[in-house]
Amino acid sequence: MTEDYIQDYIKAGKAVIAAKKLAKEIVKPGAFFLDVANKIEAEIYKNGCELSFPVNMSLNEVAAHYSPVIDDKTLIPESGLLKIDIGSHFNGYIADSAITLNLGEDPKLQTYIDAAEEGLEAAIEIFKPGTKLYELGEVIAQKIISHGLRPITNLGGHELKQYNLHAGPFIPNYKETLHSEVLKPGDAYACEPFTTSGVGKVVNGKHSYIYRFAKRKKKNLPYEQQGYMNKIEKNTNHLPFSPRFLENKNLIPKNKIQRTIDAFVRKNILDHYPILIERSGEFVAQQEHTIIIDLDGNTIVTTK
Repeated sequence: MTEDYIQDYIKAGKAVIAAKKLAKEIVKPGAFFLDVANKIEAEIYKNGCELSFPVNMSLNEVAAHYSPVIDDKTLIPESGLLKIDIGSHFNGYIADSAITLNLGEDPKLQTYIDAAEEGLEAAIEIFKPGTKLYELGEVIAQKIISHGLRPITNLGGHELKQYNLHAGPFIPNYKETLHSEVLKPGDAYACEPFTTSGVGKVVNGKHSYIYRFAKRKKKNLPYEQQGYMNKIEKNTNHLPFSPRFLENKNLIPKNKIQRTIDAFVRKNILDHYPILIERSGEFVAQQEHTIIIDLDGNTIVTTK
């Protein structure tokens, strides 16, 4: 392995930094989720990178996996916690970062954000070769609990590899010693504390808005669907995507997109990602950075 991949991570990180900056400027009460998402994703392309997943815009008790649908009419409300999770890649090397916006500038809700940010910064401080993943979780939880909140224990960070958003080892948001893998030079991870005043667990919602190409199907697939399957596989690189991506890239006629997706989910050609909701219905905040260790053991945060 050479150091070239580090520069690819950094380039992807710069695209995400630009997209986060734009998000802070354009997220306003009354704006359409759809407009915000399209502009954020366009900023990734403008900076010479591709999407590693569709922008997530998850409000209040929804912790993750809401991405605006085609013709989405959802409006940003006057108050609440809006999590903006953005991913880009360059040559398959992924930057993944999230911020939470306090729409009504509620001091109580700001505590959720501050707790997540402090947990993330505490993890970054010890993100060095030799650190165990559960040790990251331990310092994250300490910071969150000190604010009278709870970490979400069944969500956490994840290793990043080329064209692989969830590559294996998991960074827990509390001290879970099962996750005893040791950080080493060459590693790249997304670290993402989630905070809540609820029970600290998420459950699957009823709907999915994000999909990923899983496997090809050769038998009993109509010719038209074979063409659509090939286009999805080729254009998404097996990374998560939104139906909006298929529309924006003109890969499938608009009136056939959802029908095709539903058929492909049934045939296991596509995986789907249900929205994740805090089990007790309490609000959730999230902060996230991508962190890599170069081959000399130096820590680089690509999305600050």
